[in-house]
Amino acid sequence: MMDCVKKNRLLWYWISKNEGIGHKTTVMLLNAFHSIEGVYQAKHEELLKLNLKEEVIGYLNKKYSIEELENEFDHMKKRGIHFICIEDEEYPEKLKKLYDAPWFLYYRGELPNDNLPSIAVIGARDCSAYGSDVAYYFSKELSMLGIQIISGLARGVDGMAHKGAISCGGKTYGVIGNGLDLCYPRENYGLYQEVNLHGGILSEYPIGSKALPYHFPLRNRIIAALSDGILVVEAREKSGTLITVDSGLEQGKDIFALPGKLTDELSKGCNLLIQNGAKLVLSPEDILVELRNQYSSLLGVKTNATLLKKEDLTEMEQRVYSLLSYQAIHVEELLVKTDLNQGQLLEALFELESKQYVRLITGQQYIRTL
Repeated sequence: MMDCVKKNRLLWYWISKNEGIGHKTTVMLLNAFHSIEGVYQAKHEELLKLNLKEEVIGYLNKKYSIEELENEFDHMKKRGIHFICIEDEEYPEKLKKLYDAPWFLYYRGELPNDNLPSIAVIGARDCSAYGSDVAYYFSKELSMLGIQIISGLARGVDGMAHKGAISCGGKTYGVIGNGLDLCYPRENYGLYQEVNLHGGILSEYPIGSKALPYHFPLRNRIIAALSDGILVVEAREKSGTLITVDSGLEQGKDIFALPGKLTDELSKGCNLLIQNGAKLVLSPEDILVELRNQYSSLLGVKTNATLLKKEDLTEMEQRVYSLLSYQAIHVEELLVKTDLNQGQLLEALFELESKQYVRLITGQQYIRTL
């Protein structure tokens, strides 16, 4: 005989298969019939009293047998796709705190560990080379400390955040706005597979569900809920990224933002966030300081940036390094700020790059990596 837990999970799977049954409709059904099994057993006349849409009533009247549901469920698992409902022990505790927490989740790989700190790294899809580098760098540094990186598997900042975590063997999780059998955007197919191996991919949408525009704002609340804080790398003044921030603020999450040029469209969103109270960050250590308040095991842990040994650098290298930041700067600008000639400056930059303190990104522009 099937145990109650497994049967409930199958019935939640039955509900999840119809996208027309959203969060509010599910609440209405549970209030009317008291349990997911009560919903499954509901009669046509009882459903009519709830003023539900015809297609929803039609679906609920179509009673899949438990055997049919079990066969579908097993086939899905063979494809590497798992399903849990809010009643399951495995359901993330951080997500349960959300007032409109998903009733169920589909996932590949594994679920985020509730006992480990998590940071969402988000930003523009059409990010700059600078934004791409910084997203990668911050995610890598945080991952090296055991911090899970959460993002949306989109192009731009999201993708670089996942790649940064993967590069050092860290854990990263992608929350998507479509079914797990589809990869959107298609160009991220390779990354999709990598994230699956180095963490997991989550969705509240059933198999076959397309990436529809209204899915993404709903997806963003899950990204915020799974995270202890949200880092915005680059964002326009009116950006979908800010939907995640708003959701995070509603949930009491720490908001971090990287400052940028006043004239840079991709920095306007970040600069406004800072003006409105987001924490300005210049290094991964700034985020770590906040996380230490929640995770005492991180006390005393330092990022690579705080472990620099001055004796590693010559006096000339230190002078050049002090002028660099996480904002790209051109060699010509460095020449103006120092009394070095071009040969000395390029020699210092070459040594700093060989010691992995700085990186050449585009043209003759350099950025700190430590």
